Amino acid sequence: MTEPTEPTASFRIEPPAESNRDAESTDDLATERFQRTIDACRDDGGGTVTVSSGEYVLGTVHLRSDVTLRLEAGARLRPAESESAYVDRHVGPDGERPFVLAEGVENVAVVGEGTIDGRGTEIMDTDEPIRQHSGESEGHPLVSNAPHRARQGDDYLDWSGAIDEWPVAKPSFRPGPMIHLVDCEGVSIRDITLRDMPAWTLSLDDCVDVDIRGVTIRNHMRIPNCDGIAIGNSRNVRVADCAIEACDDAITLVSHDDRKRPCEHVTVTNCTLASSACAIKFGSETGGDIRHCTFDNCVVYGSNRGLGIQHRDGGLIEHVLFSNITVETHLLPGPWWGKAEPIYVTSVPRDDDTDLGAVRDVRFANVVADAENGALLYGHADATLEEIRLDAVSLSIEGGRYADRVGGNVDLQPTAVTAPIYESDISGLHCERVTDLALSDVALKWGDELPDYFAHGIRCVDVERLAIDGFAGRQARPEATASTAGTAETGSVTTAAAISLRGTTTSTIRNCRASPGTRTFLSARDCDDDRLFANNDCTAAETPIDGDCGYRTAGNVPPL
Repeated sequence: MTEPTEPTASFRIEPPAESNRDAESTDDLATERFQRTIDACRDDGGGTVTVSSGEYVLGTVHLRSDVTLRLEAGARLRPAESESAYVDRHVGPDGERPFVLAEGVENVAVVGEGTIDGRGTEIMDTDEPIRQHSGESEGHPLVSNAPHRARQGDDYLDWSGAIDEWPVAKPSFRPGPMIHLVDCEGVSIRDITLRDMPAWTLSLDDCVDVDIRGVTIRNHMRIPNCDGIAIGNSRNVRVADCAIEACDDAITLVSHDDRKRPCEHVTVTNCTLASSACAIKFGSETGGDIRHCTFDNCVVYGSNRGLGIQHRDGGLIEHVLFSNITVETHLLPGPWWGKAEPIYVTSVPRDDDTDLGAVRDVRFANVVADAENGALLYGHADATLEEIRLDAVSLSIEGGRYADRVGGNVDLQPTAVTAPIYESDISGLHCERVTDLALSDVALKWGDELPDYFAHGIRCVDVERLAIDGFAGRQARPEATASTAGTAETGSVTTAAAISLRGTTTSTIRNCRASPGTRTFLSARDCDDDRLFANNDCTAAETPIDGDCGYRTAGNVPPL
């Protein structure tokens, strides 16, 4: 039996005699020369096309099977500004068109030490704030699908004097994604640098067996839609050793119900991530299934949201593990998606016609977070949100410099079945409409001079089968009650507690410790089938338990 031969052809692209840096007519671009060379390599049985050091301005370039595009150090590819330089397929929601495109190919790679420079700050309207987002109303840019009910009222969308903090406006045309892979198998993206994208950076759609390694993405932090790596309906995807800074999600997983396959078997490891949206996000396109995904040994910094699941459609998200991750989140002023939540899992219908799928078996283990908001686990009344685990999670929460401008709100964007932004008291960890919730070794610390909207340590509303084992913490302020504004959930002022339960069923609380300054350790209302309150150290609490509880108590200090 004859062994298959590896592609061995070798071609080289040299820079033009005169730089085409400012070339704008299609005739002056390097597109045709690139395409001719790539096609010749394919026709010769495959191999490597090496791009020499220099600058090249291009329109859409198609990758071919068995061809590696290698960018030498000093090689820089830049997209043409003219829409006519691009194909009219795979057009984005605002008319975007792909730069480097691969369709239905196998054994393809983009590697090397060169750079793809997206010219985002040249192409975008950087002197104007965003006017609308992918067809949404100009009256609530980025606040998608419905008007907001933010604590700040009309001031929430007041950008006067804040142009340096809002996302910037989109032009009539912009290229993107910079690398778009559709229905490909055997893909390798290694070591290259992608910077200043005007839209999506690296996008996978219906691909199998993808290796992304050692890639650096440095995007402008106010250009919308410049996601770092978007993984859609793809299988066996490995992302490792990457450094990503992006205005939009650094790494996002999505799944549509009209593709060949679900999004599954994705691993992300050893990455540093920063985002003005969410560092690692599932969704919001969740019409198809996403499953069997792990994220390990990563650092999230300078982000608007940390680890997020944004489930809005009929697909199933299951078997997801986040482990050994540090998170740093900050509030951003303006209409961004996200409110500095270090952990965010929400399942909400996109609109009134949505037949919402389920989210189940999601685990956060060994996560350390410094945040300017609490973590949120939230299921809509129509949601199935179950088997959620937090194990060895440490949260440290401060107020932040923009707390007055955007803080004290729950962010459920995108949705039209409820206000996408609404005023609420904020807990260190808020859990609502979750079934089978286990919180183990969760530690919560609060900063000084917190805004009034911070309230409970852990707040559980309508949770079935709850286990809290090894929590250490208290309410936000030693002397404070919940804010006088009340909450959308309670409708009235409530006394903040280290652990606040309302409408829970089958709950066990054990091996917990009240931090100094705790007023009420456990507050319980309208709860059923209380099981066990055991081995808890409530010495530092003024009131160990408040409410008509039916727990069996044992081993507590002081004895109950």
